[in-house]
Amino acid sequence: MDSKTQREILHQWLLAGGCFALLVFFFSPPFGAYRIWSRVPEMQGMLEVRRGASVLLQAEHPGIAIADPLHAAIRWRLFFPAIGHLLQLPPPALFALAPLGALMALAFIVAVLRRRGLGFPETGLAVLVLGATSWFFTSVSWLGYFDSWLVLALLFVAFARASWPVWLACVWAPWVDERFVLAAPLALLCRHMAVANAAAAAGPAPLRRRDLAVVAALLGAFVVVRLGLLSGPAGSTTTIKGYFASFAAANIPWSRIAFGAWAGLRAAWFFVAAAVWLCWKRRKGGIWMAAGVLAVLAAGLGTAQDLSRSMMLEMPAALLGVLLATTAATRWLPWALRIGAATALLLPAHHVMSDRVNPIYYLYHELAALENPPAVAMPELRVLRGLLEELDGNAGGAEADFTLAIKLGGHTSVALKQRGLLYATQRRWQEARRDFSAMVEEQPGEPDGWFLRSRVNLALGDMAGARADLQQAMDVGSSEWTQRPDVARYVELMRKQAGHP
Repeated sequence: MDSKTQREILHQWLLAGGCFALLVFFFSPPFGAYRIWSRVPEMQGMLEVRRGASVLLQAEHPGIAIADPLHAAIRWRLFFPAIGHLLQLPPPALFALAPLGALMALAFIVAVLRRRGLGFPETGLAVLVLGATSWFFTSVSWLGYFDSWLVLALLFVAFARASWPVWLACVWAPWVDERFVLAAPLALLCRHMAVANAAAAAGPAPLRRRDLAVVAALLGAFVVVRLGLLSGPAGSTTTIKGYFASFAAANIPWSRIAFGAWAGLRAAWFFVAAAVWLCWKRRKGGIWMAAGVLAVLAAGLGTAQDLSRSMMLEMPAALLGVLLATTAATRWLPWALRIGAATALLLPAHHVMSDRVNPIYYLYHELAALENPPAVAMPELRVLRGLLEELDGNAGGAEADFTLAIKLGGHTSVALKQRGLLYATQRRWQEARRDFSAMVEEQPGEPDGWFLRSRVNLALGDMAGARADLQQAMDVGSSEWTQRPDVARYVELMRKQAGHP
């Protein structure tokens, strides 16, 4: 390898790394959610970390049934959990494989475009357009999502120069996400169109019949194993039939479906359309490209509740559009890249699911969230939820909410007080005293903790402790507090207990 080639490779990686950093700034990982989950494992229900909890379980016990119904479909997506299991990777290292895959996918896009002769500035703009899409968002934002590796595999199938990366992708990618089997035909079609439309100079070579036979054999073997030997019960989300049945039952409005489709590729949809149009214009497979894009669109939406994320299956068509526009030397390409990159970075981005829409924020917003947790992790709201549960007669739910509020930290005396009162109503005196003691330790200058612990001590028969706590409460309490009706009644009761009329 000569020095010129080495410099080219170095510059390509630097460009990919710069685009990766820029995309992370505009579409930041939710660091606050990660921090909360690491500190309070009970918060694993947050969307940003929920699948991560199941992936860690898979890494401990590959093939185990996933109890979380939202992520039951990942039971046999074992490629990365198996790696984590065999190498005994710590959770941060296992989850870091997803953004590593995103960097590699961006680098591969750079390499494909540079081989076609696109300049570095235009290549960078194209990478931003193709990167500011759903596959990148999930790979860097949601723990346990390895979509970047699925996209990388599809791009290998469509644009790798040799045949062996295609074979390799067909071996491991289905075990990252079985929908690779649904999208592989479109990727193969994109490869054929790249060759047929003369976009393959210094690019992918046409696959021979032997290569196609190997691809078909590998994918066929996976289908037999995955949907035969490892298939779940009929209608479950571990089968393709179950995916579509789940989607049909969701009764999603068409406006949400359309928004999800748009949010999946955003500005990159322009280049998907360009791929179809340029193939059609040259009368070289335009109708097949249109049919393939629509078929994958329907398959993606029909096999996922996270609608925007499913559009990652269209990525080969988006990159093909840039390649064909470069080959045709279209006058509009530079403007399309500039406008597309600006649109991709500046327009609001969202994760669109069948039942909700989650916005994606800038880096500075997520860094601020480290000190200002989201509403789902605010202990005050957990206390209010616990009070509502208690009013509804759900003592177990109330206790769980109060306990979670205490673990979330901050000013926990309110949660300690409410949980202690709940224990007291259930005559769980020892647990109540423990919480009121914690109140006293946290706020020794507040009378309520001393007062409540005094009452519990009285219930436990510890008269000396009850008197001492009451005296401490009277010492730190204001005159208004000592005149409070419940306090006055209790003081009178203690006097009678001491034999003073």
